[in-house]
Amino acid sequence: MRTVIVYYSKFGNTRRVAEAMAEVMGRAGEVRVVGIEQLTAGDWEGVDLVVVGTPTHAFSVPAAVRFVLRVQPQGILAGKSVAAFDTTVRAWPFRRLRASPKLLRRLRRLGGTPVAEPETFFVAMHGAPAAGGTDLLEEGQIDHARQWAAKLLDPS
Repeated sequence: MRTVIVYYSKFGNTRRVAEAMAEVMGRAGEVRVVGIEQLTAGDWEGVDLVVVGTPTHAFSVPAAVRFVLRVQPQGILAGKSVAAFDTTVRAWPFRRLRASPKLLRRLRRLGGTPVAEPETFFVAMHGAPAAGGTDLLEEGQIDHARQWAAKLLDPS
C-alpha cells in the first residue's frame, strides 16, 4: 500500500502524530509524510491512502489547510481511500467542534472514499503559547496514533 500523510502543525504535535503513524504504515508499504506547506499536486499521484491531519483552530480547519484543499482539482482523490485526524485540547468546552469531521468532508468532496471515522489526538496546554507556554501531546497519544494507523491499514 502506498500512503501519503499530509499534516499542518503549528507547535509540532500534529507532525509528531503523522510521524508516529508513518512508522507503522511504513511496514506495509511506501509512506510519505508531507507538510501542507510543501504539498504539490504530484503528492497525490500513485497513492492508495491519503491521511490528512491538522490542529483544531477556532473550532475548525485552519485557513491554510482550507486554502490548499480548495485549490486542488475536483476529483483529485477519486479512487483513493482517505482519513482525517486532528489535535485538540481535551478540556476544551466545545471539544465536539473539532477539525477532523470537517476535514474528512473536504476530502470526500475531492473524490476520496473515507475508510475510518475522523480521529482526535489530545494535547495538554501548559501555559499560553503567546506567553512562551507549550502544547504537548497527552501521554499515550503517540501509541494511540500508531494503533489508529494500524486500523487504517486493515479497516475491516
